[in-house]
Amino acid sequence: MDYLSVNEYAEIKGCTARNIKKSIQEGRLEAERVMNEKNRPKYLIPVTALPENLRNRYYKDKAAELGLQPELKEAPKEKPEKKKRGLDTFTAAERAEIALWSGIVREWQGVRSQFKRKTEADKDFCGKVRLEHPGISISPDILYRKFKAYISNDLEGLCDGRGGWNKGKSGIDEEVWKLFTRLWLRPSQPKAAACYRDLKFWLCENIPEKSDIPSLRSFERRIKSEIPDCVVDFCRKGQKSCFDKYCEYIDRDYADLDANDIWVADNHTLDIISLSEEGKPHRLTLTAFMDAKSGILVGWFLGENPCSQSTLLAIRAAAMRGYGLPFGVYMDNGSEFLTHDIGGRGHRKKADWNAGDDPPTILEGLGITMVNALVRNAKAKPIERYFFTFKEWISKIFDGYCGGTPAERKCIDDLNARVKEKRLPTDKEIRDLLELLIDGGYNAAPYGGKEKQFRGMSRQEVWNASVNSPGVVFRDASDDDLAILLQRVSRYQKIKRNGVFLEIGGKRIWYKNEETALHVGKEVYIKYDPADYSTVRVYDKETDAYLWTYEAAEYLSVDYITNDKDKLQNAMAAKRRTEKFIRQSVEEYTSDERIDVLTSRILEAESGMKKYKVQRPLDIHPITAPEINAENPGRENIVSVKFAGFKQMNDNLTKTKTG
Repeated sequence: MDYLSVNEYAEIKGCTARNIKKSIQEGRLEAERVMNEKNRPKYLIPVTALPENLRNRYYKDKAAELGLQPELKEAPKEKPEKKKRGLDTFTAAERAEIALWSGIVREWQGVRSQFKRKTEADKDFCGKVRLEHPGISISPDILYRKFKAYISNDLEGLCDGRGGWNKGKSGIDEEVWKLFTRLWLRPSQPKAAACYRDLKFWLCENIPEKSDIPSLRSFERRIKSEIPDCVVDFCRKGQKSCFDKYCEYIDRDYADLDANDIWVADNHTLDIISLSEEGKPHRLTLTAFMDAKSGILVGWFLGENPCSQSTLLAIRAAAMRGYGLPFGVYMDNGSEFLTHDIGGRGHRKKADWNAGDDPPTILEGLGITMVNALVRNAKAKPIERYFFTFKEWISKIFDGYCGGTPAERKCIDDLNARVKEKRLPTDKEIRDLLELLIDGGYNAAPYGGKEKQFRGMSRQEVWNASVNSPGVVFRDASDDDLAILLQRVSRYQKIKRNGVFLEIGGKRIWYKNEETALHVGKEVYIKYDPADYSTVRVYDKETDAYLWTYEAAEYLSVDYITNDKDKLQNAMAAKRRTEKFIRQSVEEYTSDERIDVLTSRILEAESGMKKYKVQRPLDIHPITAPEINAENPGRENIVSVKFAGFKQMNDNLTKTKTG
């Protein structure tokens, strides 16, 4: 095997010896380390490790040194003549293109014949063709190619082959194409030019024989023609974007529904930064109910954060606005909806921590059935589409509009300045305008549903027509009844010595009345108004019947270590009042003239003596004492034995203890 020194290899390659040594030390060049005559290390590079072009140069120089004739190159093989296509193999559009270019070429040749210097006619003729045929691509080079095809009867050269017989074919190697798509189909959404550059560099380093790849434009054309749009969306924009755009959706039929049959509920964080009462920038949340039949918003509540109470306030607002009550509500699986006292836990009820039964829910008390959307199926609720309309028609008109995504926020140049300077609308301003913008804007807008009988009507008119149709039952409740029906419900609990309790913010609030002691241990549940914790309503567990109204007994909650004598005195006074009440209750049952138990018992015994009689059987088996003899005297005394009475036994016991 032939070897080269570092200097020889550097001379052939045309670089410094230092670069060669660096390549060897970094492992990029194969070499053997040996000791020279001075016992110092040196590198020998095998000729086989050289690239093909340098290896050929090395052997060419060797042949010249030996005086050998260079090898003659083989004569190039003649390319087989390309088979020309007949006119019948082209489509109608391609035949029209062939006719067009044939006419252009003939006209061009006629124009050129009028010029002494024929090339001067080319540019002017191209300009003329562009005016007559705006969609055509033409230049002098294209004219020369078309003329060559025309005189050689190459019909294929006269038409644009792209999209025709060679459609779907590409000069890109399949392995190279796979590598490119792996680079391009990434969530970071890289540009095709960057992927092309990275691919070319990688191929040069790892697969140099395939580094001569087609142009970037070839890859871009193949991207558009080959990779499906759904694959592009899935890989570059994410699974949700792809499925929302390309997967099937459920086409719901509203023909069998009437107004107030189903209300759909959801929450939406406003894309508006507003100022709270304390002047703090924040974003409010809208909890809304939409009628499934007409698409109108029947009721809503605007608050700080979505919670179970905002859900109840939105229902109450709908009833107070004249829309009555629905037969069913359609909700997702948020904790603000799936609360044990509103509609139950829904899909969450299988959790171990929720084992056991619960009192009747608020929706049950209102006669409303709750239906929950499948988990991860929020698109099933049509109210989701309304929130997009809300952003476009309401949120964007306020100065505090902040956009719903980071991309939208980037387009708002002065947002940070407005927040910093507090040039924002207040919560009150938004609340004051919200009813006008929803009722006068959205609810009064044209109905966009699929039912043809409602075409030309507004959403509100559709609700009015449906709810007033024959056979439709409209359910409603008075203000007082609604206030009671919408009260929150606790879990079951037993009445204790301190009464019943609510746990608010980790602290227990006790409720009782003067008669609580009579009902300790009874299982009940309570209803309460979250806006007023002064009283609660107590209901029986078994019958769901209303029992009592208890008032808050704040005096029962005293700090473990306190110096407040008044609190302690109040608690002790309550204890004394309960003791007094118990004594009074006892007297109610024991105040009558007492019965003489002894006399009653003697009378009962005398009555029983009438039935008392010992009845001996006729067949008696006698038992006699043994005969009297010397060993057993005193037979006559046997019958005269006396038994000691209880008094004598007690006296004997006393003497024994004192003796």
